[in-house]
Amino acid sequence: MLSVYCVNWGTKYPRDFTTSLKESIEKHLTIPHKFYCYTDNPIEDYDVQVKYPYLRGVWHKLALLENTGESLFFDQDIKINSNIDFLCEDFDKFSVIDSTPWKPKNIPLLEFRMTQNTLVNSSVMRWSNHAHIFEKFQKHRDMYLRLYAGIDRYIYNEKVEYHPISTDKITSWYQKIDDSAIVLYNGKYK
Repeated sequence: MLSVYCVNWGTKYPRDFTTSLKESIEKHLTIPHKFYCYTDNPIEDYDVQVKYPYLRGVWHKLALLENTGESLFFDQDIKINSNIDFLCEDFDKFSVIDSTPWKPKNIPLLEFRMTQNTLVNSSVMRWSNHAHIFEKFQKHRDMYLRLYAGIDRYIYNEKVEYHPISTDKITSWYQKIDDSAIVLYNGKYK
């Protein structure tokens, strides 16, 4: 059975984001699956209490890698427009989205290092047995939390072995494409 995860921690996203995501997945994923929401405020039967309360925000996504078996993760701020079965392959590789299509082109190297220092996006992740990624993070957690604003930068800059999900079926709102299978609203809700 495929496990599908999201995280709703703190007050950034109201509960209706989770409900909408769950309904979209049920509508557009035909592979048998079970939906879980990791949260600091469990109220639904599919909610799971966050395991590491000392983590904040996006870092809870990284802790999900402790879960084994075929798994997908979706951020709260995405819109699913059509079938997403295409994501259900290559679970043996830890996969995140290739964000180069919506990164500014010709960024000077120094500016890239300071502000755009990642070419991956974890709004959608795929894995099966990759707990070692979170274990590596835990060994030097305090350092990584100071170094990186989020897990995208950790994955990209700490040489975490990943497979890029490169497809025109996943777009960012930056690209002004609203009809792809999945639209990411990364950075829109602050």
